[in-house]
Amino acid sequence: MKTEFYVEYDEKQVVLQDIEERAKATWKEEGNKMKELKSLQLYFKPQEQKVYYVFNGDSNGDFFGV
Repeated sequence: MKTEFYVEYDEKQVVLQDIEERAKATWKEEGNKMKELKSLQLYFKPQEQKVYYVFNGDSNGDFFGV
């Protein structure tokens, strides 16, 4: 079974899979190519159009433009 999750707000649509892929790319861009990504927590704030993330329970940050 394949699940697709969408958030719609203010005439925009955000796809969970796109946010997840962007977060994983951020993980690699931060120099973690050799480390394993064991857990990923994502928090999306539509009013800010910003995603907050936590990698492996300790490394965190955010990005715009989802």
